[in-house]
Amino acid sequence: MKIFLLDRNCLISANKLYRWSLICEISKSTKEIIFIGLNPSLSDSSFLDNTTKKIIKISKKHDYGKVKLINLFALISSNPEKLFNHKNPVGYLNNNYIYKNLKHWSENKNCDLWLGWGNKGKFLNRNKKISKKIMQYNSIRKNNFDKPLGPLLIKKTIKDNPIHPLYCSDDSILQSYVW
Repeated sequence: MKIFLLDRNCLISANKLYRWSLICEISKSTKEIIFIGLNPSLSDSSFLDNTTKKIIKISKKHDYGKVKLINLFALISSNPEKLFNHKNPVGYLNNNYIYKNLKHWSENKNCDLWLGWGNKGKFLNRNKKISKKIMQYNSIRKNNFDKPLGPLLIKKTIKDNPIHPLYCSDDSILQSYVW
């Protein structure tokens, strides 16, 4: 399946070490989804890596028009192991972008949240810190809307983390995350 994008916007740090977000408009549907992964690989305004292509394919199958990719760690690397040896793999603005996107999700019924950081998300307890924020914004979302969808995932890993989409089929079904 060839990936066709209507538009794409990438926010990268001035030193090109961190990607804060990547937004892809994939159809005219008004539904949008925010994906929280582990760390950005090489996708940007002109190139899409395999993980981003997989996220777009799954999102398109679920009739989303816009996909926004953010991550627990903003350090750009095609090898997640580099996170473990970097002095600041989270990135100085990353939490701001995560919280801004969680706020957007909590205020927009037509926006869903998909988690897929895999087992390496436990590094520096990022999975727990961000999950706690997700729960706070999910409570706000529940107050704002009647029976809104909570966070989504494809499935959990053996170690109880939301599985990384690269290890899933293009036909994967998004389902409710059970804490």
